[in-house]
Amino acid sequence: MTSGPGSANKPKGAGLSSGAWLNNLAPNLKSDGSRAGVIVPDRRTPLKIALMALIALVMLGPLMTIVEGTAAGEGSVERQLGYILIFGLTLYAIRPTATPTSLIAMPWPLLLAFAWCWLSLTWAIDPGVAVRRVFATTLVAWTVFSLVRHAGYQLSSDILRYALLISVLLSYIFVATNPVIGIHLMRDSEIPTALIGNWRGFLGHKNFAGAVCALCIIMFIFDAKRIPAAVRILAIVVAGYFLFRSQSKTSGGMLVLASLGGLIFEFVSLKMRRYLIPILTIGGSLVWFLTSAYADMVTSNFLNPKAFTGRGLIWSTLLRYSADHPIFGAGFGSFWNIQKLSPVFEYGQGYVTMIYIGHSGYFDQLVAVGIPGLAMMVFAMAVWPLTRLLVSERISNGQGALIAAMLMFCIGHNITESGLFERDGIVSTMFFFAAAFAHYATLGEKRVAPTKQEGDDLMREMRKRRRHRPVMTPGGAD
Repeated sequence: MTSGPGSANKPKGAGLSSGAWLNNLAPNLKSDGSRAGVIVPDRRTPLKIALMALIALVMLGPLMTIVEGTAAGEGSVERQLGYILIFGLTLYAIRPTATPTSLIAMPWPLLLAFAWCWLSLTWAIDPGVAVRRVFATTLVAWTVFSLVRHAGYQLSSDILRYALLISVLLSYIFVATNPVIGIHLMRDSEIPTALIGNWRGFLGHKNFAGAVCALCIIMFIFDAKRIPAAVRILAIVVAGYFLFRSQSKTSGGMLVLASLGGLIFEFVSLKMRRYLIPILTIGGSLVWFLTSAYADMVTSNFLNPKAFTGRGLIWSTLLRYSADHPIFGAGFGSFWNIQKLSPVFEYGQGYVTMIYIGHSGYFDQLVAVGIPGLAMMVFAMAVWPLTRLLVSERISNGQGALIAAMLMFCIGHNITESGLFERDGIVSTMFFFAAAFAHYATLGEKRVAPTKQEGDDLMREMRKRRRHRPVMTPGGAD
């Protein structure tokens, strides 16, 4: 039986109550643009559990792997087992409605990027670590895309929205009851930093906490009008204050940029936002990159090495390695945190050899998979989904605003923090969610070349009707 957004008044078992947000399962789409029925009722609960378990495990990841300022290179067995169980639960939930294409879930640009990552294992410096890391990243990405594809945008975004809010509230509890965990009270890598006193909650680091707070604010600003105003205001205020106390400058700056992009998508005409959002994304990211790389851009010589900040020193090390290995890199996951095998000990010195991330998702992947691999990743995660949103004439303004804001936040955040194909990293996983939302929301849309004859209205209308014919089978193909 086919159901859609207007099926709230159907008898029990045939539809969902509009008042129960958790049960508001969005319909799938077929390749011709038509909407198919929702997944069978007895599989909704496993889908919800899988979504909530996935997000919970991602949020707990830093607490489970980061100890005294260093990352656990071997990972967590419990965490790895958890993702495998979630993978199995997802397969169980989608099996009745999955088609070969929807089972793949990920779009072709992302499949191409992952293919290069897996291929890089053949030249990886540390194949043992590399295979674990690429497997974990692939597993998380597929789970995200598959859950969004089969559960739908509405259910997935609602669960993600409230999970982010719960994470912020739990972080307040950790700050109040266990400041050793909830507040930075230590020295990272035995080097005095400005972290002391910054809030992090249970999220392991103030930059993770800041990203969670910023994304929480975005999700309660955009496409959230059906949520009571009091709840929205409370969420924005508590997340905003925790973001302030975390002192995460990257998340704060990207929140402003992403919010502006979301507002443009929601309130500016389709034609204008196609130009404004790319300009804002590229321009804002470039300004943030230069601001972060140079301590005094205005009064210092732009090429003066003394103008470099800590990140600039790290990035110069990564660029030197990339200049020597431009095509293949070190292999996926084979640059940072692989002990004595890491190239950082050859190309870096001092402070740079004591850290485990490059503070830039783009530079991290540049040295890992080379220029071709990075280009594939950027195209799959940023260019492809953002382009699909901007050319879409069907997506609602509110939905498009939220997805565009999430994408812009993750794109900009990766300028100065690592969160691109970063296994189950918080920002990396949110990036997968944003790209999956964009893919799902624009399924079935195809750009049709303009007809040669201006008066060919009849043929266009016939093609339009064929594209939107009813389809009874859920779990559509691309």
